[in-house]
Amino acid sequence: MTVYLDDKDKELLKEIQKDCAQTLWQLAYKVGLTPTPCFKRLKKLKDRGGIIGQFALLDKEKLGLSLNVFIMINISEEQYASISEKIKSMPEVIAFYRISGTFNYLMHTVFTDMNDYYSFYEKIILTNSSISGSASSFVLEQIKETNELPV
Repeated sequence: MTVYLDDKDKELLKEIQKDCAQTLWQLAYKVGLTPTPCFKRLKKLKDRGGIIGQFALLDKEKLGLSLNVFIMINISEEQYASISEKIKSMPEVIAFYRISGTFNYLMHTVFTDMNDYYSFYEKIILTNSSISGSASSFVLEQIKETNELPV
């Protein structure tokens, strides 16, 4: 179900996407509300599922995770359940999607280096009979990355 957003809700969401650590007072001031209605709007957005969490955006490079790899795999639907939990539990997998095209799943993964990548690839891809094909694309340059949605 889509959450209805008025202009103030959209302003709130834009602001908390920029900095979710700001105080309620700061947030209310920036969107032209007093703290109580601001709090109520945020609570309503959380209760209805429009806000599902708050987190810090980390710099992968500065944390030593400089190798970004998109790994495309083919898994039969019958075998998906047996491997999906393992893939979802891997800390290197930061996103996992079902996609259309030649491959049916896409993993966005991060690694410290090629050895780290190859260990993961060997452990998850090469030794798993549930995966019938794979291809990896290595990020050469990150042009844009954001978690901000266009509300």
